Amino acid sequence: MTEKENKKEPIESISIKHIANLSIVDMVMLQLLQKHEKPVIRHLLYNEISQFLTRERKKVARSVKVKTEAAGAKQFYNWLGEPTRFSSSSLYYSLDQLESKGLVKYNRDENEKVISVEATQYTEILINTILKHVVKFGLIDPEQNKFLPGIIKEVIDDKIFSTLEKKNFGTLLYIWFSNLINVKCMNLFSSLSDNLFVLSSRSAFESVQKLDIENVQYTSIFNSTIRESDRFFDAVILPYHFKNTNFEKVSKAAILKEAFRVVKDNGVVIIHSYTEIPKIDHAIFNIFIKWVENIYEELEFYTEEIFKKELLIAGAKDTEVFVYKGHLFGIGRK
Repeated sequence: MTEKENKKEPIESISIKHIANLSIVDMVMLQLLQKHEKPVIRHLLYNEISQFLTRERKKVARSVKVKTEAAGAKQFYNWLGEPTRFSSSSLYYSLDQLESKGLVKYNRDENEKVISVEATQYTEILINTILKHVVKFGLIDPEQNKFLPGIIKEVIDDKIFSTLEKKNFGTLLYIWFSNLINVKCMNLFSSLSDNLFVLSSRSAFESVQKLDIENVQYTSIFNSTIRESDRFFDAVILPYHFKNTNFEKVSKAAILKEAFRVVKDNGVVIIHSYTEIPKIDHAIFNIFIKWVENIYEELEFYTEEIFKKELLIAGAKDTEVFVYKGHLFGIGRK
């Protein structure tokens, strides 16, 4: 093995599974250690954490509006009012665990007694990973699951149903490239159609079957060909344009062409994605943008021009591409 091959790439991020057993106090402790440019004695760190916990609990107690009739309200409010107890022995134990993971560094005297503690180069990596997942699970996942279905409905109502007497599709094909089905999108598309067909991986559709939706059925693709005949569907919708499909050896371009084959002459093909993230020369925003790009690693970002080109190549005779509430939509008609 050459020296170049033996050289390891620096670690930039870690999986969320690696931080599953860390406590909130561990994370606070690491953040406080990062603020110190020099090693700090453990007792000073203990005082900082104790003050932080007490101060934050009081903030929560003042800000939370408790509905006295709600289940658990009394117990919750009493718990918030309890004095914060965090012993020095708890801190020392936490530090020992973090030190064993390489997240903090002990400085010892000649008798091996710990005199101070400091952050390591991996502390920042861990904190960045935690923040990235907070953004993902606290902001982006709720946006995808809670808000996206409503946004799609607003687009369909405004761009399609507004010109029709009938406010739903007779037959609708929902094409999904991920192995995890968006349940709220599934319920939305079911309500917008008399007969909903789903083209997804078999494992994803098994999850759909457990939702007990009456008007939904599975379709399939074989040799890059969707099972249904020409001009079968009133509409085809592809929410999220993933980089890869979950269909073996079948490209997105091939599936999009199939969408135009199976949609009726007066039907529509709707695709959805995100616009490219603008490049901003700002220290904090650049970090945030990098997180978002990493979080959306399965998705592809588009310009309106590229989105329109994809629809035209696939078979659209008429296209409309636009940004709505930060989402990029393309509507193609035969």
